[in-house]
Amino acid sequence: MKFEMQAPGTPSVDQLLVLLTAVEEGSFTGAAERLRRATSAISYAIDTLEAQLGLTLFDRGTTRKPKLTHVGEAIVSGRYSVDTLRARARGLLEGLESEVSLVVDTMYPSDQLVVVLNDFHTKFPTVPLRLLVQALGGVERLIRNGDAGIGIGGLMHIDSTGLRRVEIGGVMLIPVAASSHPLARAGDNSTSRALDHVQLVLSDRPAGEGRDHGVVSLATWRVGDLTLKHKLLLSGFGWGGMPEPTVRADIESGRLVRLDLPDWRGGVYPMQVVHKIESPPGPAGRWLVERLVALSSGAGMHIVPGVAKTTNVKRNRQATRRPVRARAK
Repeated sequence: MKFEMQAPGTPSVDQLLVLLTAVEEGSFTGAAERLRRATSAISYAIDTLEAQLGLTLFDRGTTRKPKLTHVGEAIVSGRYSVDTLRARARGLLEGLESEVSLVVDTMYPSDQLVVVLNDFHTKFPTVPLRLLVQALGGVERLIRNGDAGIGIGGLMHIDSTGLRRVEIGGVMLIPVAASSHPLARAGDNSTSRALDHVQLVLSDRPAGEGRDHGVVSLATWRVGDLTLKHKLLLSGFGWGGMPEPTVRADIESGRLVRLDLPDWRGGVYPMQVVHKIESPPGPAGRWLVERLVALSSGAGMHIVPGVAKTTNVKRNRQATRRPVRARAK
């Protein structure tokens, strides 16, 4: 599905000033010189104004210089008031959300999230967005209690009952430690050596509640914030699994070292976009979901072959835990 609807809004004084100056000067370049701005800034202001009104003010294809359309001429001459424009655009506002609320698993690549959010603002410049970041099961909790309308979270941490979900690939988890850590210095990264060192485990629950994934060491520290876990690793304390996009620059610079642990079972952390079936998002939210799906193979995301149902993920998760738990006893 494609949603081409734009969100009209009240033009600002600055936007109208740019419009009138461009008309008086006969070009965007002339308006830029008069207002002491970049030409691209003038063009962006006009584009945004057209998007907000849902109307085309300039015909850019007929001549080298932008020419007013009939509607544009009516606005500049005063025959077509802003109030009239807003009344005409009111129909486009029906069904458009007053706010889109998004909760994102901390594992989701931040670079990709920035791209998506910038695209959203370009498409819906007048729709506010509330962004929340949670670890693991926190995404489902906020969706269930209504604090967020759309969630990006892990397949293994979200019960899909009552939710519509769309898979968007996954993030590769890799074991790392600081270059000063004994595991990185010794060159012996066997599981037996890893057992002797503290493993930092991302967790949003107390010990004994829920399941830990990829646990190898006998000694673990449970950390509820991925940023703090990252800083602890950089400081040289402990080792642990991290999303590859998050630590890529650290590995390239030598601050962190990727460990070769034969029994490491991190692999790809599969992710999905979810919302309640009973309260689906509006046009802007649906567009956001589509954009997330479209970009699911970029900025560190990996396609997860053969994972079509949440039940399959749970079954694989349980199978991988048994040998690790047996060795840890």
